[in-house]
Amino acid sequence: MRLAYRVEGSGPALLLHLGAGCDSGLWGAAGLVEPLARSYTCVLFDHRGHGESDIPRGPEAYHLDRLTADVVELLDHLGIQHAAFWGYSMGISPGVRLAETRPDRVWALIASGAVGPPDSPEEVAAGVNQRAAEFREHGWENLIAGFEKQEPDPIPAWMTERIRATDIGQFIDTLLSIPSWDGWEEWEVLPTLTVPTLFLTGELEDRDDDVGRIVGRMPNGQRERLHGLGHINAFLARDRVLPHVQRFLANHAPS
Repeated sequence: MRLAYRVEGSGPALLLHLGAGCDSGLWGAAGLVEPLARSYTCVLFDHRGHGESDIPRGPEAYHLDRLTADVVELLDHLGIQHAAFWGYSMGISPGVRLAETRPDRVWALIASGAVGPPDSPEEVAAGVNQRAAEFREHGWENLIAGFEKQEPDPIPAWMTERIRATDIGQFIDTLLSIPSWDGWEEWEVLPTLTVPTLFLTGELEDRDDDVGRIVGRMPNGQRERLHGLGHINAFLARDRVLPHVQRFLANHAPS
């Protein structure tokens, strides 16, 4: 496996990990890297199946433990003992898994997106099979349409173009791997984390305030709810997101 990354800036390490669509260049396109690189060593990672990294086939290649091991191997490769981890969308899961299993490697966790109570294993299996069939037939289009319907303001065209340019097969394989994440569920793991954690959640992607409920059960969790924004535009809202991120990182960065 060839996995691509690049490093910008200096200071305490901050690993930037995306979810199902787009490549690591999204962080720069959203205007997030340049201000962060003034204070942190930003590690931009094209996780497997994305950007310039290889695209393995088969659900087993996208098991959560494999995605998390890739992060550990990247930190080892760079000689970084511990880093902050900022994950967007499905990229939250490897960060939570890392904070659960290797808290010595994570000094802070930032999660852009929402989580909710788990479905039953039967519902999970049925759901991923149905969604996989839809993605085989329609590619990214239904997902993009759903996000556009959620947002009151248009999603930038450059963002939807980046999603469409991402290999759909790796996302289908990732979906099909989820039932094999034996017994692992963010909703149960999050309250056990000792790593300082910040959730940045669009109000419109978390209408029932599930994130507020789970953060209330976390010993070192906090949440910023971005009014009037959905899953994508809450991530892209640089001027609203960065102040929270910079303050949180500054409060927890190692000396």
